[in-house]
Amino acid sequence: MKAATIHTLYGRRAGAELCFEKTLASMAEQAPGIRWTVLCNRESRPVVEALGLPGVDAVYVPDLDNQFKKAYWLEFRSASFFRSRPQDVFWNPSGCNHFPGRWPFPTVTTFLDLGEYHVREKYDWKRMVFRKAICIPRSARRSAAFTAISRFTAEDAEKILHLDHVRPVLLGPSPHVLPPVPDARAVLAGALGGEVPGRFWFVPGRTDFVGKGLDLILDAAGRDGGRDTDAVFFTGPEGVAHGAFLERLARIDAGRGRLRYLGRVPEDVLSALYRECFAVVLASRFEGFGFPVLEAMDAGAPVVCSDAGSLPEVAGDAALLFPSGDAGALAACMARLRGEPGLRDRLRERGRERSRRFSWETCGREMLDVLRAAAGRGGKDVRP
Repeated sequence: MKAATIHTLYGRRAGAELCFEKTLASMAEQAPGIRWTVLCNRESRPVVEALGLPGVDAVYVPDLDNQFKKAYWLEFRSASFFRSRPQDVFWNPSGCNHFPGRWPFPTVTTFLDLGEYHVREKYDWKRMVFRKAICIPRSARRSAAFTAISRFTAEDAEKILHLDHVRPVLLGPSPHVLPPVPDARAVLAGALGGEVPGRFWFVPGRTDFVGKGLDLILDAAGRDGGRDTDAVFFTGPEGVAHGAFLERLARIDAGRGRLRYLGRVPEDVLSALYRECFAVVLASRFEGFGFPVLEAMDAGAPVVCSDAGSLPEVAGDAALLFPSGDAGALAACMARLRGEPGLRDRLRERGRERSRRFSWETCGREMLDVLRAAAGRGGKDVRP
């Protein structure tokens, strides 16, 4: 079987990109007879080549270096490209970021989430228009089959996009393999430039101020009576309304150094934060999966998270859940974790067990089943 897909990077390599790489690696290793053509831009090509996967050819397409040119190439030039490279099936790994071209072979589209239909401020207006007016409608019209990375997202796509059947293909554990850190507090002391607080909460992930619920975390931190021992550390790449996040953080912290944004940190520091924190807090208003939940559980950190999107599905009974958007409920969960003896140990134990239920091997095998079935049905009329 000949299969093609697309992988582009524009200055960041986050969960969606790592998810693609892990799924592709699982499929290539389980089915080395498949010949893969991966359409890449300049930034992603060396990443795909470094994976060293059997049967995978990373092909550089210059128009993919720019997101607007990428859309033009997919719409108007990709069909001619594939005339000399006929395929049996195309995997569109994110139906919100890419869309199928007008080629005569079937496409399987994966939806990561449809958060733009739930959270108005999730992205800036240009990205919202690009996703809702260009990518998603074309993905829905032009694909022969659909998958989603969680049962919640599958049901969401069926309801919002009026699709007949979207197959859930759950992801594996976090694609970040965190290194062991023999002296985590020493690593943190170096990263913080001073003493490590006796108790701190950790908030990983991109700093989308509203989408990731950072406003709620800051509000909850402001309600805790000014406990100087309860520091909150934020890490991750800058997201939507990052400036508003920093402004609110500075106002609530009032120069005490209790609330800190550490930026993107090295993997040893990230590992140390997970292992030494009092708990991980995730307050997203929407999630299509939620890798940080499993990442925290695998590292042995208790988790407090919202009930938004797929988070309850991923967390199960191994986290404290609060209603999305409710800062008071979040503050109550934090207080409960501080005050209830044995709760942190119970959450840690459940979390480690929960994280073991997710498998990249299973993810790859189920994705291969969908691709093979679509390829077996042959081409379909390509709708505009």
